[in-house]
Amino acid sequence: MLIIFITSTLIAICLYIVFSFSNGENKNNRKQDNLSLFDSESKVISGLEGLEEITKNKLKDEREILFLQDVQEELNVEQRENFKERRKVFSLALGIAGMFMTLCIYFYPVELGSYSLLKDTEIFESFLNGSKDERVERKELFKNTYSDYIVKNQEKSNNIYALAISLKNLEEFDLSRMAYQSLFINHKDDLSGDIFAEYTQVLYFSEGRRFTEQTKELLDLTLLKAPDNPVALTLKGLQYLGEKNLDQTIIQWSKAASFITNEREKEELKIAIKALNNRKNQ
Repeated sequence: MLIIFITSTLIAICLYIVFSFSNGENKNNRKQDNLSLFDSESKVISGLEGLEEITKNKLKDEREILFLQDVQEELNVEQRENFKERRKVFSLALGIAGMFMTLCIYFYPVELGSYSLLKDTEIFESFLNGSKDERVERKELFKNTYSDYIVKNQEKSNNIYALAISLKNLEEFDLSRMAYQSLFINHKDDLSGDIFAEYTQVLYFSEGRRFTEQTKELLDLTLLKAPDNPVALTLKGLQYLGEKNLDQTIIQWSKAASFITNEREKEELKIAIKALNNRKNQ
């Protein structure tokens, strides 16, 4: 933003300089040239031999008249001063207008860099890059801007998804849920099974780790779309665990473990399965 302001200011100054000092000089230069040429010709005429002095003077007068007729008479001093003042005022106004137009061209069209988008970017970056305490302080401001952004840019699925996954990774599940919900409503047919699973996970955490009817329905839909997704299988095991169905919990988690690529997560799930088996055998 500072660069744009400096650039527009320089444009305004250049316009002022060009229009303040470029006019009114050609006329004076032309007259000076003619006067110099007349002086040179006068010397030549004076040096001509065989001509009477009266003839020489007549030639000089004729040449002087011709040179003076080539350039209009200068304005009187008062007129020239008034003209200079008017030119300066006009140049200043033109410079300011140029600066204003430059700023408008940059900031008004949405695709070029409108102020609202720059402001949104600043709010988003300060929230996403801030510490947990800083996010608590800025959450309300961010949420308002974020909600408006999602509504206005709901067709830009890539942008919405980038925000959804960033907020999910920050464990801002209630905010992430809003972006996933927008994707689900507007781009459901284009979403992969992995994104369905992410949305289900975010929904589960945003509900305080409870399986609401909405979460259960979305989880079943996710498993239809991606039956081998380890996140969805792990969540399904948790659902069965809450229902005290240990056998189904072990089945779902064992299946999930076979698809998990992260060794640490796989080992943790195997430990949980072992604990459940021990509990069953007691």
